[in-house]
Parts: sequence; C-alpha cells; structure tokens
Amino acid sequence: KMRATCLLPSFRPNTTKATMTTATLLPFVLAGLIAAFAARCSSALSFAPDLGGRTNHAGRSRAEFLRSIAAGAAGGAVFSLASAPTAASAASSGVVVAGLKPKLTNLSDDELKKIIASDMIERSFLVSADLTREIYDERSVFTDEIDSYPIDKWVKGTQKLFVAEGSRVDLVGDVNVSPTKVEFRFDEDLMFRIPFRPVVSLSGSVVLDRDAESGLITGYREIWDQDVNAVLKTAKMKAADGSMKPFPIIGGLLK
Repeated sequence: KMRATCLLPSFRPNTTKATMTTATLLPFVLAGLIAAFAARCSSALSFAPDLGGRTNHAGRSRAEFLRSIAAGAAGGAVFSLASAPTAASAASSGVVVAGLKPKLTNLSDDELKKIIASDMIERSFLVSADLTREIYDERSVFTDEIDSYPIDKWVKGTQKLFVAEGSRVDLVGDVNVSPTKVEFRFDEDLMFRIPFRPVVSLSGSVVLDRDAESGLITGYREIWDQDVNAVLKTAKMKAADGSMKPFPIIGGLLK
C-alpha cells in the first residue's frame, strides 16, 4: 500500500478522437497503477537508503524498477513525485506536534491491543490512515514492500492514494502484543484513486516496534505474502454490469 504525499500520474495520450475508448485508456490507467505502486505516493528514495531501504537484484530500489515498467506501459506517460524527506528531517520532527492529542504512553498490552484491533476492524487504517496517532511516536518510520516513510507522509499519502470506502481490509487472527512489539496479519483489496478505480488484492503481516520506556510505537513494517509483480497482476476494474473483471492487459505487460 503506497503511502506519503504524492502527485498522481498525469497522462497526455496522443489521440485525435474527441472521446477516448476504454481500450485506449487502459494502458495509461495501468501505468498509473504501477506508478502509484512505484511512488507509494512519495517514493521516499532519499529517505529509504538511510534506513536500509530495499533493493531488487539489479541494485535499484523497487520504486525505481516499477517506475521503469510504468514508463514503458504508458509509452512515455508522464508522472511526477513529491520530494521526499531525509531521515534527518524526519527525526527532527520531534515527539510533540501542534494540533495532535497527547501521546498515550505506557499503555498495558491489553489496552494497546484493543486500540490497534479497533483501528483495523472499525476504521480499516491500512487504507484509510485513520489510526490512533496517540500511540505512535512522531518519529516513527513506516516501511512496506516499496519504501519507508515518516508518519506524516504515510498518513497523507494513504488518504490520497486509496478509496477507503471501495477497499476491504480484514484482520486475520488476533493482534499479538508484547512489551517490545505488536504483530498481526491482514488480507485486503485496495482500490486506487485513479481512473477506472482499479483494485488489487494482497495479504501479509504488520510488525510494530514499541519503545521500551514510553511504550509508543516507533516502527511499522508491512510484509507482503506476494511480490509486487504478483500483486499488480490481481488488478481488477468494475465492468458495465457492476461486477469486477480482471484488467485485460495485465498479463501482457507484466510477465
């Protein structure tokens, strides 16, 4: 799930028709979907390396790899990314931020478990970013299969990238809490806020690190059961009859 503040892809296809057909638009929509995955709505390429950012076998970040696919799929479609913060700027944000509620420090394991379970079950925070921020340190870092982000970027990007009311998030099993970490599994369908509202499906787990003194969450790690390419291949879009149909060009572009 791609987070942090972003500028979604801007497509300028070369066509002389007054109205573009679905078949004409689909490659550009797919490129937008891939670009969204690549950006995770911010890319954070200057942020991730300081945190041990993930790279693929060719030595490039997954964001760079997916952006190259997006460019090819769209035939040179243009998309831009917001500048990413450095690790230093994220750390300098401090624990107290104006306008936020006081932090809930030193909660018991049971209290923390109830809050996180509620954020998952009632608010689907993985797609809505509607989390209980009082349990998170403002210097916490959110890491997924694409990149790493400071909490502000994760929240803003998630809200801009996903259509929460069109997505589904299920908590699988229980939320396991200890003094040092929180773990739980999820299964979800993600609807993207781009043309045709494509939906992808994935499952995985989340590990939250806790500070030993304050009990606040200092790190978020999202681990997918599938790789990025496999997730993209699950993309579907709503057909005229209201049912969800596979993207007809996914198999050809993502092999």
